[in-house]
Amino acid sequence: MNDDLLLPMYEDDYYADDLVDQIKAVLIDFSQRVQKTAKPEDIYIFANEVVQKINRLKPVFEERECAIDDIAADYIAEAMLMIVQDSGYFDFDIQELMAYKEF
Repeated sequence: MNDDLLLPMYEDDYYADDLVDQIKAVLIDFSQRVQKTAKPEDIYIFANEVVQKINRLKPVFEERECAIDDIAADYIAEAMLMIVQDSGYFDFDIQELMAYKEF
């Protein structure tokens, strides 16, 4: 499943693959943490940490003349939801998972 994360961003020349790799690494870590937890409330904490890490990547993207725009945010949100659902959690609000995004 992790191989499929962010495929649309990789396919779009607007996003540099090495920068997408950085986001994907954060998402893979999120996936591993979600798989180890038995508490749904922890997933929101992990999701907040993911969003904060991605927020910190925003200037790096801008330096490379691309951005974590609304389209990228949708792809990231979709990936996070896929991770959560793949772990058997189906009652999560995507807006709450991405609540602290600044991108």
